[in-house]
Amino acid sequence: MAWLIHSARAFDDLDRLTDFLIDTDPLAASETVELIAEAVTILKRHPLIGRPVEDGIRELVISRGKTGYMALYSLEAEHDAVLILAIRHQRESGFAYWPQQMMVAAAMLPALKTAPDQPP
Repeated sequence: MAWLIHSARAFDDLDRLTDFLIDTDPLAASETVELIAEAVTILKRHPLIGRPVEDGIRELVISRGKTGYMALYSLEAEHDAVLILAIRHQRESGFAYWPQQMMVAAAMLPALKTAPDQPP
């Protein structure tokens, strides 16, 4: 089973998505975090479930009602790890700066030995 690591960008994205909902629907904000967390957890056992985007990057579709969310991630097989690079709502424009996120996330790999399932 692969280790699951979230980049700082992914955590920032979760904050941004919940901040958008918190004032109008606090319950939806909480449910959104739970939904996304549950969805990306499947990547620990099935890391190839997302559709390929390019250069080893994959995209997981997370349904919620008529829309949903997208998680951008990479499988680092040599480290038995899945790196969650970014998360966005499906109605937002595409992911920005993902090559930079790949480099930042790859730098986190040495910390895997000490903190599985936790951001370094």
